[in-house]
Amino acid sequence: MAVIQKTCLLFILLIITLSISGCETKADIEAREQEQRYSFINRSIEGYQKGIAIFHEMDFAHPDQQKAKEASLAFFGGTPNHIRFSERTDCASTIAIVCPDAESLYYAANCLEIIAEWGGIEKGITVKNSMLLHYAGLIPENYNGPLKKKVLTLRSQIFDINENVVKPKKAAQEARHKQLQAEYNRTYSERVAKMSADDPYYDEEFYTAGNYREEYDDDGYRVDRQEAREQHRQSGGGTRRWR
Repeated sequence: MAVIQKTCLLFILLIITLSISGCETKADIEAREQEQRYSFINRSIEGYQKGIAIFHEMDFAHPDQQKAKEASLAFFGGTPNHIRFSERTDCASTIAIVCPDAESLYYAANCLEIIAEWGGIEKGITVKNSMLLHYAGLIPENYNGPLKKKVLTLRSQIFDINENVVKPKKAAQEARHKQLQAEYNRTYSERVAKMSADDPYYDEEFYTAGNYREEYDDDGYRVDRQEAREQHRQSGGGTRRWR
């Protein structure tokens, strides 16, 4: 009997608990959602302000990789991508106001991180061409947000160095490669003729006729080249023996 009473008491307590938890009012729900919204916006603002502080202190001509990475992460909190990934589209308009141009600053931070990683703009473009130019291209040409002068100078330098340094060097390398290839093709027959004269064993026509053998016999043992030549001279050639 006592067991039954205890079971009934637990059941009643469970019902009361569920009833209480289910009695959250519409006002309570709205208040909770509003608190979560404010929390998300505040975190975005704090990250944005941290990124701005880093950019003010950073020398864009000689960026620090770790600081650039920290700025990138800080500015990301105010970008549309972060808002979309976090499913907080209800905060988008507010964050656009309190974190102005966070997206462009995020792209600038990514540029600085690549430049710092590879020790300069030229090397950054050469090694990681598509990424550095991609991020620089995402910064508006008429950018008019925070740290305008530093950001636009960075953008301009990246494209100037690409046009006036990287592209000419790449074109010169390609031209040199074509020149070497043309020289190689032009002298090919001469090299083959000389090689054949120096060593009949490597004569191209001799090979084409099938009058040669590998330097290894059927069991994989090396055959002296002089013996192979002598055998070819005496026999007038023979079938090829594979390794």
